[in-house]
Amino acid sequence: MKAIRSTSRRSRFALLAFVTFVLAAPTFPAQSDRLAGQPRADYRARRLRLVEQIKDGIVVLVGAREEDLGEVGRFRQKNDFMYLTGVETPAAFLLLVPSGLAKEKPYRETLFIPPRNPGKERWTGVQLGPGAEAEQRFGIGEVASADTFYDRLRAILSSLPFKSESAPAKLYTVVAQGTNALMVREKEFIERVKQMAPHAQIADVSPSIAEMRKVKSKDEIALLQKAIDITGEGQREAAAVIRPGAFEYEVQAALEYAFMRNGAERTGFPSIVGSGFYSTILHYNENRKKIEANDTIVIDIGAEYSYYTADITRTYPATGKFTERQRAVYQLVLDAQRAAERAYKPGVSIGQLQQVARDVMRRSPLRDREGNTLDRYFIHGLGHWLGMDVHDVGIYGPLVVGSVFTIEPGIYIPDEKLGVRIEDDYLVTETGLVKMSSKIPSEVDDIERLMAGSKSAPASSRGNR
Repeated sequence: MKAIRSTSRRSRFALLAFVTFVLAAPTFPAQSDRLAGQPRADYRARRLRLVEQIKDGIVVLVGAREEDLGEVGRFRQKNDFMYLTGVETPAAFLLLVPSGLAKEKPYRETLFIPPRNPGKERWTGVQLGPGAEAEQRFGIGEVASADTFYDRLRAILSSLPFKSESAPAKLYTVVAQGTNALMVREKEFIERVKQMAPHAQIADVSPSIAEMRKVKSKDEIALLQKAIDITGEGQREAAAVIRPGAFEYEVQAALEYAFMRNGAERTGFPSIVGSGFYSTILHYNENRKKIEANDTIVIDIGAEYSYYTADITRTYPATGKFTERQRAVYQLVLDAQRAAERAYKPGVSIGQLQQVARDVMRRSPLRDREGNTLDRYFIHGLGHWLGMDVHDVGIYGPLVVGSVFTIEPGIYIPDEKLGVRIEDDYLVTETGLVKMSSKIPSEVDDIERLMAGSKSAPASSRGNR
């Protein structure tokens, strides 16, 4: 009987501990005023700037759900939602109401997040629920329960501004384009709005946010620099593993280990490790081929750090030494990149820099087997915006101060199984371009020295760089 009573007491204590865990108010370590590496004030300033642009309606953003990527995906908030809030809570909504939209009411912002679910918290850990603590933590005027979101929205859409015959207010949200699987929740939201308020005029808020995202704050630039530096470590680890007989996936494993070891949350895009013929395939990422002695290996990778991703490409010789032909083509690609860098001046566009790079290739004496100049094998654009997306959002035009972009010329000759791409990341400043990836070797001799040094250094020293 004593044993039975003892067991019963232990069970009661266990139950009490469980109840205490799931019902306790969440406690979080003391935090600074930052969310995901950026000040709360910056997120609020973005929200205010957005509604200053959009005064004729409300803004609703739909956050990501944990189930969007199934069991294999690690939760990641949607970029526009993260850009405006810094909030990673799953299944959230953001509602912004401009000042004066209804009866001279002031600007209102409400974040809707799920209420705490004690049973689910046994799997996810204690979550922050709606209320004053969340309002303080996120720096948002009101944090309400997601259970009330549609009732609140229905009331707003039923108000006079949205039923005006002369100039009805609009609902601005992300309108999914194409068949993007990650936009299912946005599509579901729009369909529900149409059923709930058939009169509602729905407009796409994406272009306005995209132009805001194009110009980076100093904190965004710092996060991008961290992502770039981590990617440089990945390139160094890749160089250490490349050799004839190794498999592309071994190189991928080494560089992605370097990402995680240095604090990246994930890759910004699938890592490209293309050797031989596959060095000429732009977005090859199967990474299963065995590396052969005469291969060049194109390594196009980017670590993601706090939602910002780098994009750096280097090309390596399998043996650690370029052949004469490989060296010549590599140098031509590098010369094209350097010429594009030098051609920058205020008001120039990526397209104009691309023509400079192409002209360098066309003027070169290098030819293919039929005597053609090698610019015909430069088959893609010179670069793209960089930020939260690897091909970041925003209209392409003159390069503006505060924007970050890539310069990535390449030559891909399938008949020779020879591909070379060199890609670096640049910040546009008032005084010119800053090469954010300047610490990552790219000169021909530096690449060969890097590979020779990596292979002679003990593994332990490589891991502590």
